[in-house]
This record gives sequence, C-alpha cells and structure tokens, in this order.
Amino acid sequence: MFEQRLKILLAMMGFALAILVVRLIDMQIVHAHVYEEQADQALLLRPKVIPTVRGRILDRSGKLLVSDEPCWDIEVEYGILSGDQDYHDALVRRLKRENAYGKKLSQEEVERRFNADVDQMWRELVVFFDGGFDELAEKVDAICVRIEAIKRDVARRRGFTAPIREERMSHAVIEDLTDQQQVRARSILSPFPWVKVEDSTKRVYRSGPPLAHILGRVVPVTAEHMGSDVFADDRLRSLTGTDRIGGAGIEYSMDAHLRGSRGEFHGTRAGNVLTSTDPVPGEDVHLTIRSDLQKRLFEMFGEQIAALPYSLSGSIVVLDVKSRDCLALVSYPSYDPQTFSDEYNHLRDDTRRIPLAFRAVARQYAPGSIVKPLVCIAGLIEGQITLDTTFDCQGALFPSKPDHWRCWAAAGTSVRKQHGPLVAWQAIKYSCNIFMYNTGQLLGANKLTEYFSMFGLGKPSGTGLREEVRGINPTSSFMDSIDRTLTPGSARQFAIGQAEVAVTPIQAANLMATYATGEFRHVSLVRSKGDQPVWELPGDSQYWKAIRRGMFGVVNDTDGTAYTQARIPIETGYVLLGKTGSAEAVPAPVSYEVHFNDIEGNDRIELVYANTMNDAISLFQYKYPDATFDPRSIEVADRWPASLPENGRKHSHAWFVAYMQKAGTDGLPNWDQDAKVAFAVMVEFGGSGGRVSGAIAQKVADILLEVLGPDLNPDYSSSKGQTDDIVDAVDEAAP
Repeated sequence: MFEQRLKILLAMMGFALAILVVRLIDMQIVHAHVYEEQADQALLLRPKVIPTVRGRILDRSGKLLVSDEPCWDIEVEYGILSGDQDYHDALVRRLKRENAYGKKLSQEEVERRFNADVDQMWRELVVFFDGGFDELAEKVDAICVRIEAIKRDVARRRGFTAPIREERMSHAVIEDLTDQQQVRARSILSPFPWVKVEDSTKRVYRSGPPLAHILGRVVPVTAEHMGSDVFADDRLRSLTGTDRIGGAGIEYSMDAHLRGSRGEFHGTRAGNVLTSTDPVPGEDVHLTIRSDLQKRLFEMFGEQIAALPYSLSGSIVVLDVKSRDCLALVSYPSYDPQTFSDEYNHLRDDTRRIPLAFRAVARQYAPGSIVKPLVCIAGLIEGQITLDTTFDCQGALFPSKPDHWRCWAAAGTSVRKQHGPLVAWQAIKYSCNIFMYNTGQLLGANKLTEYFSMFGLGKPSGTGLREEVRGINPTSSFMDSIDRTLTPGSARQFAIGQAEVAVTPIQAANLMATYATGEFRHVSLVRSKGDQPVWELPGDSQYWKAIRRGMFGVVNDTDGTAYTQARIPIETGYVLLGKTGSAEAVPAPVSYEVHFNDIEGNDRIELVYANTMNDAISLFQYKYPDATFDPRSIEVADRWPASLPENGRKHSHAWFVAYMQKAGTDGLPNWDQDAKVAFAVMVEFGGSGGRVSGAIAQKVADILLEVLGPDLNPDYSSSKGQTDDIVDAVDEAAP
C-alpha cells in the first residue's frame, strides 16, 4: 500500500517536472527571441538630452549679428580627463569583461593596453587642436578645475559630498570641427570608446570689432553661475557644467531670454518612445543699434584717433532724442569677438589702448563744461539767477587772487579769458567759468547735486549692461563715504564739471537729449513694445530756450567755442546745438616693476603690464605663485601719455556733446520742430573739446545724415542700404 502511494507521488512529481522542462525549452529555445524582445522593451534607457540652441541677436533693422551655427566637438569622458582611479579601474574591468582586447588576457595586460590607448588618444587628439600638448593640457586642467569647483559648491549647498552629473558626462576638449575634420576624427578615434564626436553649435559673431563690446560673449559655466541660476528649479533650463552662459554685454544682460530649453527623449532599448519633449530655442533679441551706423562711426573714429598725438581711445554714443533708443554705442579700440579666446592674453596686456574696456558705459570721466547748461537751468528754476542776471568775468572769481578760481585759458597759451559781463545764455556760449562759479555758489552743493540727480548723473542709464557704471553724483552722503566734506568751493568745482563729479559717455549723450526736450528718460538698448517712462523736468519754457540759445551759439556764432570745428553746412537743413568740454586727466599707469625673490632666493625684477597695482599683483602672483615680494616695493614703470603736451599744460579728455535741430533757410533753429538725435564724443587725452572732439562731431553729423536720411529717421533704409543688406544676407548663407 505504501509503495503504491509512493509510486503515485513520484509519478505526479515526474509529470510536473516534465511540464516544467517542456516550458523551459519553450521559453529558452523555441520562443527565446520573443521573450528577448519583451525584455528589451521592458529595459529603459537613460533619458537622452536633446540640446537646444541659443537665441539670435539682431540689430534694429533685423540684420543678423549673432547666432548659434552647427559644428562638431570632440568630447572625452570626465573620468579620463580627471584621471579618476575609480573610473580607471571600473573601465578596465569592463573592457576585460567585454574582451575588448581579446580573450584570455589578464587584468594586468588589459590595464597595460588601456593605458597605452589613452596615451595614443592624446597623440591623436592634438592633431585636431590649434596648439601643442601643453596648450591642450592647460585646457583639460581648466575643465577639471571648473568641475571640481562646481562639485565643492554643490556639496556646500547639500551639506554633504556626493558625485555630480558633470562627473558622469563627456566634456568637449576640441571644438568647432569642420565637416572634413569630423569625418576624419570619427575614423581615427573610433578605437577609444570613451571618446566621441558629437554634433554641437558654435556662437558666431558676424559684426567684428565695431559691436564687440555691445554683444559681449559666452563663457563656460562656473560654480558661481550654477549657484545663482534663475532656472535652477527647471530641469530642462537649469545650467550644467558643459553649458555656456552669457559672460558680458547683451549676451549676459539678456541671457534669460537667449537661453533655450533642452529637450528630452525617454525610451526603451527596443526603440519604443515613452516620453519625448522637444527642445525650445532661445528667444531672439532685437537691439536698438543700427549696425551700419555703428560700423561707419567706428571706422571714422579710428581714423581720427590715429591722427592725434596722445589719444589712443575714446567713445561715441548716438541716441534717438524722442525714444532714447541707443542707435550707436562706439567704444574704441575694440577686438574681434570671434577670436577673443585666442587673443585674450595680448588684449589683456595692451594696457595703453585697453581694447577690452567698454568705454561708452564702463568708463567715467569728469564732465567738464558739458554740465554748464544744467547749472544755468538749475539756477534759473531755483530763482538764484534770472535771464537778466549778469556776472562780470575778469579772468578770476576774486580779483585779489588772480591765480585762483580762474576762467579757462586760450588754446596753447596761459592767458585766461576775460569775457566781461555775461547773462546765462552767453555764459554757455563762451563756456565762462566765472559765471558758473557764481551760480554754483548761489545754489550750493546740495541743491546742485539734486539737479544732477534729476538729469541722471550718478544713476544707471537703463541699458541693463553689467559693465555699466553709475558715474558719480557727489552728494553729501557720497562725500561722507569718501571722508570728504562739502564746502562752498565744492559747489564752484561741481559747477564747471570738475572735482568728484563724473559721467559716462552714454550719460553725457542722454544729458544732451534732456537739454533738447526738458524731459528725462532712460536709455534703451533692446527694442521693446512699450515706451520708456518720462520725467518732465521743471522750469519755464523761456529758461530752456535760453540754454538752447547758448548751445546754438557754441557752434553757430562766429565767436562760439566750436564754430570753426563743429558747424555743419546750412544746406543740410540742420544745425548743431552743442557744448564743448575739456576735463583735466592724469596719465595712467600702464606697467609696474615688481621686485621679488624667486624660489632659489635670487633677487629679480618682473615687468607686469597692468593699469592698477591690484591688477599687477594679481597677474604677478598668477605667474609666480611661489615668489615672495613686498607689495610696498612695487613701482610704476611707465605711464601713458608719458609726456606733457607741447604747450606745457596738463593733459585733458576732450568732450563734445550735441543734438541736431531742424533749421530754416536763415540757418536759425526751427524751434517748432522736435530735436532728432543727440550724441556725445569723448576722446581720451584729446586735449581741447572744441578743437578735437568738435571736429569729430562734424563728421558724426555727416554720417548721421547719410545713414539715417534727411529726416534723421532711426529706421530709414535707402536703396543703397537695402542692397548692402541683401549682399550681407547672401554672404551669411554662403557655405
């Protein structure tokens, strides 16, 4: 009985086992391919990121200035770049497991061959690099330093150290390959699975030096960028360590608009799409700048600067008076943004010309006499002077002290002007210091700085550029911050645009537009649909007419300070209303001598090209990190300009500010017409504002009429201009 039951049990178990074997045969042999497909479909791939493109930058007329264009990059996994040992060991194990170098090789032999391949990879890569091994190694080191900084910053914010995504990514070590290069690179580098040639984009700047400062540039993302990322919570817009971000100019100020959103593809190994998000390109940015006008003014300015004995640099700013759109923002000299990285060291060390300086917005200068119309309107509005008030100019404010508080001297002489009795408009025409000393003293420094503020001094102009400085409005709080006290003498100095007061060229141009309209507006550099807010300034229309009459006389009366140089022909249908200005300037350091002991204890001297002592110290320490030196031993080696002008007077920067007003056939302004364009010309170490900048202003007016047409329309397009645009478009489309 027991044996019968056991046989039945064994039979049942045998039957079950047979069924199991048959099922296994069916699954693993007969229908194996079906289940493999199902397994593949169930295996998810890591989400694939689809890159986006950065928005374009266009000028006022729609001409393309900057865009992302397709190219190819050679990328290497970060573990190879950083020499990470854990990555190294894991990759060797994988290569052995995959029999990458053949079967039955020992771990040591696989590692030896892998190391040889890495060495060979670097030899192959340098063929595609514009430089040698040392330069390529420096680039790789810079990538690793940047990623390590990002890792430390992430750890600080998290509160613990952990791997970051940038360590799992490949990084571009060679960029911007041509079609032929990328085909060759794919073939040569195919034996190295940690290297890949990827399609990418490069930022192309089409306008060359004239717009370089305005457009700015993109730079690799740093830890600071990621820590302050406005899109940090957006997975597809947040920055990664392989991205580039706006680092200067419009690229920086409009980065949030220009930056696009990455796409994402999520699927299975079998190719089934689970989720897919298309990339969104960045927004286009349209500037208010006329690139044709910018180019013409830049070229003309360079020719004029080259003929001057001491000046190497300067700026021209042109504004549409009504809208305050910036039509031109010239900083000279400049650089080619397309070759910026390659030329950076040379550009940095050019401390005489300083081509990296965005002078139109980032340099502030004593305004000199261009503030005198402001002083007069303030005096009239406050009732401290009237239209009939006269001050008698005998060359000095105090007759008993002829060498103090003097009027200005005629060019090339030490003879002080003696203008005699003057009213406000005449004082502006003759640029009389004595009238301004008296008016400033009556107003007082506090009231005068209130008016400076109304006209935009000491405030951002509104461009949004990170490079822009505010200038200096020497209010009592500002003077306290530098441990100085306002005195009656302060008001006199401010009234002639000297002492602490300082403006940028863009503020000077806006100052002129404010003189023309009696309204203050911020300046626009990016086109927008809305109008800028308007602040209507106080004052009777007769007061404003008086200061405009004075500025008309500066250029158009035979005894005006800029009549010979700046007056434009009556046939143009316009007159210039302007103001000259010459502000004393001290020659600036261009190099320093650093006395130090090298690592062997030898006394040495290093010549460092820098404009400030702090810059000299930073550059020296970067080059000689182990050297010891006493900062007090650093001496200025050279200055520019190195000598005084031939007449023995001090150097000065040369201002001329103006606006263009419609005129009748008699050559007098048509006051019923709105002013059209305002501009400022600043020539560093140019000397006389009237003689130097006034002459350049005349050429500015000629170019404005040629480019903007007889109505000075910011959107004017002549048939010639249209032809040029077509040629440009064809050039851009050519392969």
